[in-house]
Amino acid sequence: MHKGLFVGQCSVELVYYLPSALQPGQRMKAERQLAFAGGTATNAAIAFTAFENVATLVTGLGEHPLSEVARTDIMERAVELIDLDSLPHRPPSVGSVLVDLSTHDYGVAYSTTYARKLRSADLGEALFHEVEVLMVDGSYLPQAVEAAGTAQRLGIPVVLDGGSWKDGLEELLPLVDFLVASKEFHMAGCNSSEDLFAAMREFGIYNIAVTRSEAPILAHEDGKTLEIPVPQIKVLDSLGAGDIFHGVFCHHVLEQDFFTALQLSGETASMSCTSLGPRTWIEHIKLM
Repeated sequence: MHKGLFVGQCSVELVYYLPSALQPGQRMKAERQLAFAGGTATNAAIAFTAFENVATLVTGLGEHPLSEVARTDIMERAVELIDLDSLPHRPPSVGSVLVDLSTHDYGVAYSTTYARKLRSADLGEALFHEVEVLMVDGSYLPQAVEAAGTAQRLGIPVVLDGGSWKDGLEELLPLVDFLVASKEFHMAGCNSSEDLFAAMREFGIYNIAVTRSEAPILAHEDGKTLEIPVPQIKVLDSLGAGDIFHGVFCHHVLEQDFFTALQLSGETASMSCTSLGPRTWIEHIKLM
């Protein structure tokens, strides 16, 4: 069993699975509806606990009635929630997701958490008692930098989920040990993966991966680059797969080498795409 600390986004996700894509002005009954906690760090923390680990999530959720949807899901998954929302009575970030079951494509309408702020709190060494890995997603940058700095002083590895480039990341990058980025992670001046790897080495990051959906993962460690294949599966629902990848990676990187951790994380994230919703895969691994 491991203990992880996750700092970043939390939202309420409302997902509607539709027989086909909506046309303008059309009303359609959903085949299925789900409501759960979303957000990069939140889904990663829940994925981490799926391996019988302990996770703490530092985020901004608030006390609005809508927030209870996410709060209940988080508590049911045994994730400790530290809610530092600076304006707790405003509505949380809400994502409405429409999944077209005929093509398995989806679209998301959401209110962003980037404008939300966390109130000041001590994220010092007391919070890191027995913590073995810290994951940040680049949001709530002051708290992410503070937590990563503490982790670095304590010798705790820091994982950055680079879903997309965010203003101010240059302050966080020198504190990162593992960057696992998506193909949408575009840093100014980087026109290729080789450019990105070189830029990250300038920040002192020598373990870098770029996930590319169904294409092999590009993995770079200490100047060595490999392509790590991911299972080719029939996708039913890919919602949250990237977040799951990062949470699973935080588990495996504590037990495996970098390349193996990426391979195992890709296998689990792919498996999560074969069923509806971002939680069904958890029951599958418990049966394995």
